[in-house]
Amino acid sequence: MSTVPSKFLAALFVTFALSLSAAQAATLDQATALLDAGHLTQADHVMAQVLADQPHSARAHYLEARLLAAEGKWPLAEQELELARRLDPTLSFAPEAQSQALANEVLQHRWKNPAGFAGYGQAALAALFVLISGYLVFGVMRNRRRLPSEEK
Repeated sequence: MSTVPSKFLAALFVTFALSLSAAQAATLDQATALLDAGHLTQADHVMAQVLADQPHSARAHYLEARLLAAEGKWPLAEQELELARRLDPTLSFAPEAQSQALANEVLQHRWKNPAGFAGYGQAALAALFVLISGYLVFGVMRNRRRLPSEEK
């Protein structure tokens, strides 16, 4: 009699585990469908939940990389793609042509706008602003000194 409850509990646990994994797969499938349909905002919300539920899923990180690439967030897409490859080096769940195209697109955008150049450009503009401001302040101070002496 004691084996019936334990078998029942084991069956209940297996059923729960299977339903939980099916719900997670459906969420990934929902995110894929939303991304493919171009509903990026909804896909972003679903992916946030998927990544919270499955932080070590290569498929989830790969899908996040696709979403970020579609949104034009190239550095983040590159990070997510690298993470997906660390978790599953072959990306066995993705069609090879699709994963290669995504990798090529991320690589192309890395060379179009390297992050280092953006930082140097902003620093150069800041330095130019400081130089021009200093020149103007110096000119105003010099003119203030001349005005009283010219009146005498």
